[in-house]
Amino acid sequence: MNFKYFFLTAVLVTSFLATNSQAQVSIKAGVNIASISESATIESYESLENTSVTGFQAGLAFDLGLSSIFTIQPELLYIQKGGKSIYGLGENNEVVSRLYYNYVEVPVLAKLKFFSESGNGVYVLAGPFAGLAISGKVKTTTTLLGVTETREDKFDYDNDDSAERQRRTDYGISFGGGLKFGQMYLDARYNLGVNNLLDNDTNNQNDEKPYRRTRGIGVTLGYEF
Repeated sequence: MNFKYFFLTAVLVTSFLATNSQAQVSIKAGVNIASISESATIESYESLENTSVTGFQAGLAFDLGLSSIFTIQPELLYIQKGGKSIYGLGENNEVVSRLYYNYVEVPVLAKLKFFSESGNGVYVLAGPFAGLAISGKVKTTTTLLGVTETREDKFDYDNDDSAERQRRTDYGISFGGGLKFGQMYLDARYNLGVNNLLDNDTNNQNDEKPYRRTRGIGVTLGYEF
């Protein structure tokens, strides 16, 4: 499947559902504590440590209002993903890579609501997401024999001549929950990317290493209109 077409279709479906139903529309913004799951791409180094970076996210959510308990909630988000990888080789020798991705993302979530008559309460949700990277870069700091150098490179998407090319599409599963109070809500979820961003298989079957996949803990504050 061509996930670029899937993503564009998801955007169109989200827009159609939002404009042709009794959807409850909300705006939301917050942070994404992003990290990367990856294999060691520099095999000569002794250790690999992955840590998180903090990014921004914001967008629209559409509660389709199927019932008072269950609904479907498509969203249209801008979200920053990435992570920090630290390769070590002995004392005071290391390579630190900070990865930054900017995505337009469409989650489609099943949502269970446990609200009081006043409309306040808690909810849980889960479902797939598909994202399309609009830009990305890596900042690499190398320290060898006490000498430190830093360089910054933009990611090269879908370039067959580049060994460091990145897949533009990301997809996976989101799950979490939140608290609604009045027209406001606080949402927290975990985003588990399953696509290998370094996959160089033309069929994109994620069967070749090295691999790199996104992870993230998102916390947003929203307001329903």
